[in-house]
Formats: sequence, C-alpha cells, structure tokens
Amino acid sequence: MRAWTRVAVGVVVLVAAACTGSNSGRKESTVSEVRIGLLAPLSGPNRAAGQDALRGAQLAAALVNGEEGPVPLLGVTNTGLRGLGGPKMAIVPADTGGDPTLSPARGAIKAANLVTQDRVVGLVGAYDTEVTAAASQRTERLEVPFVNGDTSTGYLTERGLDWFFRTGPTDRMFGEAFFSTLRQERVRPKRITVLYTSDAPGEGLHAVLHQLAPEADYDEHGMVKFEPGKLNLVPELTEVRDRKRPDVLFLVTSTGDDAVRVLRTLNTLGYRPPEIFAFGGGFSEPQVLQSAGAAGEGLFYSSAWSREVAARNPSAKPIMDRYEERFSAAMSEVAAGSFTAVLTLAAAIDTAGSVDPRRVRAALLALDLPGRSTIMPWSGVRFDTSHQNALAAGTVEQVVQGGFQVVFPRELAQGR
Repeated sequence: MRAWTRVAVGVVVLVAAACTGSNSGRKESTVSEVRIGLLAPLSGPNRAAGQDALRGAQLAAALVNGEEGPVPLLGVTNTGLRGLGGPKMAIVPADTGGDPTLSPARGAIKAANLVTQDRVVGLVGAYDTEVTAAASQRTERLEVPFVNGDTSTGYLTERGLDWFFRTGPTDRMFGEAFFSTLRQERVRPKRITVLYTSDAPGEGLHAVLHQLAPEADYDEHGMVKFEPGKLNLVPELTEVRDRKRPDVLFLVTSTGDDAVRVLRTLNTLGYRPPEIFAFGGGFSEPQVLQSAGAAGEGLFYSSAWSREVAARNPSAKPIMDRYEERFSAAMSEVAAGSFTAVLTLAAAIDTAGSVDPRRVRAALLALDLPGRSTIMPWSGVRFDTSHQNALAAGTVEQVVQGGFQVVFPRELAQGR
C-alpha cells in the first residue's frame, strides 16, 4: 500500500522476456491467441457489477494487446504476450446469473465450459462468494489457474486449494483497516455496536469484527441484527439509539439496498451515531452512493480501490481515464479488481512463457510484483502459502459532499 506514488500500468511486468514451453505437445510459438475466462453476473440484480468486471478485464487485455497505444512513462507499445512470441489476449465472458439459489451451480458449470469448450488457460472473477467457491472447486478438479480479484470472504483461501489465488484484500484486512482508522483518531471512540444482517454474509462479517475488536482493545457494547430485505427497521434502530448508544456503529450488510435503508431510517428517526462504518454491501459503488443521497454523508467505507488516490497518481490516473473514455463510465472497485486479476494472470503466463497450466501456476506462486506495477493502493502482489495476496490491503474512505475522501492509511490521506 505504501508504494502507490510511482504506480505503473501493470503491463510493464507482462512484457518481460521468457522462455518458450510446451502445452500438450504443441509448440508455444504456434499459440495465436491466449484466452482468459471471466465469470461474472452479467444478468440479474448484480449485473452492474458484472458489467464493471467485464470492462475491467477487457481494458487489461487491450493494454496487453497494444490497443491502447503507448504505455505511460515508458513510451513503448505492447504487442501481445512476448514470452509466448506475441499472441494476443482475449477475454471470454460467462454469465453466472443473478439467482442466489442457482448461481453457484451455474457458476461451476460455466467454469467447466470455459475450460473444456472455450479452451481458456485460466479464469478470473466470479464476484459472489458462493459462486466463487463452487467455480473454484470445479477448476481445482480441472487443474486450471483461477485468479479472483473481487471476492473478499476469508475462507476462500483457507480451503487448501492448489489452483485458486486471490489478489484483493480479505474481509479481515478490511476490518483491520477500520480499527486502524479508529486508533489514529485524536479522540479514540469507546463504545462500538455492530448492526448486521442475519444472512450468511452478514454473520460472517460480524464474526470478523467480533474477532478483531479485542485485538484492537475494544469490547463490543452490543450487537443488533435484522433480516435482509426487511422494510421496517425502526425497532432495531431504536434499540441502537436507546439501549446501545454507540460512539461507532458498524453497519454490516450483504447488499447496498439494506445499507441505504438503514441510513434513511436513521434520518427519519432524527438520530445519527457519531461515526458509522459500512462493512459489505458494495457501498463504494456509484449507484449505491447515489441512492443513499444525503443519508450517506459522513459514512466511512473500506475499499480495495480508491478513485481519489488514482486520480492524483500520475501513473494510475491514465488507466482510470482510459477506462472512462472507453466505456463512458466511472472505474469502480469491481472493475479495478478485475483489471488487476487479469494482469496478474497475464504476468504469470508471460513469465512462464507457456500456457501449460502447471507452469502458469508455478509462475503465480513465484510472482512478486511491486506496488508500482499495479493500479491499486497496495504494496504489490505476492501470494502467501494459502495463495492470498499478502501485499493487498484496504483503504478507508469517508463520504464527503457525495464523494469519497481517503482517511486511512494516513500517508494516502490528502490534506488531513
């Protein structure tokens, strides 16, 4: 995270020369196209996030292929994966759908189809936790690398899988960023309360906070939960106001709609805890912030990607600008995560000089990308023994006048 000041485009790492190899007896020099499969919810309630994931992946491929012109700073043009002799990269999308009961099975089937029918050499994406879990179990059996950049649930990298890798932060990393933010305040808040949804994502995020609180020298002063999708939240929020009286309210939800409903109900009650930290729910996505309106003002949110940091970074900003020019949409956390996952996989393929899955996996295990080779506010990409990127981290931003301002880590917070 501290190496953000000279962040490079990421494709810098991809063009390193590498030896040629073989895949199923075929000479690598005959490879004319390298296909990367993308799992994303391109339909259903999460289709906006799925579209962002697709766009991020497409921009990464376009940069590798030289379709976006010279690489900033270096003044060179990429012409494909040089380690393989210059073949182009193609993104092959697969829609995992939006039905929470059917999507995991569908994701597993789509993953298998990408490998066996579309002949992809690796996969990225999946977005939803359960879809990611099911799809990665299938790619584990097929022995194909799967690099996830948009799902933070901790257990995904705790299953002992050989072929699954995650570039982005875990829920624990986000929670640590929250408590670090509290520690750096001039007057340290004392009472914390967790308001969370009673579904699996809400329970899981609450468990993370519950575990981290004593480590940060905090005791939970109460917890209140509610059913996801519940319309009348007055009883729960009245309990928070009258009985818990927190200095800090952790708002833990599985959807942005639930988070927005809580904030609006607080406004209706004329009550606002001194600080609210939103955990989960995709609150950093533009459509959620817009829906919250004035009720979201002052909220703290943890994210793997920061538009504010990228906008004042001379190397990351051109990538963000290219995304927004190409797709006429703001680059989101999901898009940035997908972009990074594709470039990470491409870097491994290029370094391996091969599309052979085992050689690509070995290259992923040996990968050590500095922070300046990514567009993310991290220290870089290096996978630990569980295949979690040990150099990823969350930033904490606050909603100020309808936009986000970084408050943690302090070295990234401008003018604070």
